[in-house]
Amino acid sequence: MDIHLKHPFFMAKIILEPGEVFEHFHSEPSQTVLLEGMVQMTFGEKFVPLVLNQTVDVPAQMSHTLKNVGTKEAVVWCSH
Repeated sequence: MDIHLKHPFFMAKIILEPGEVFEHFHSEPSQTVLLEGMVQMTFGEKFVPLVLNQTVDVPAQMSHTLKNVGTKEAVVWCSH
């Protein structure tokens, strides 16, 4: 796996059970990468289905939500 993060200051591994929702906020820009499972991300009024190993940039000061829309555990990395 080759993941290039622009802001690798802090890495958080987020594990979501099926149907679980996790809302969070960063004061700095962040990046999110789906490692396993099926997750939908919401930030602002945008709904973004995450794609395995694809990096999604989230602007600073923006609350965003991750929802496991699959039937198995999902694993997401977040850097900020």
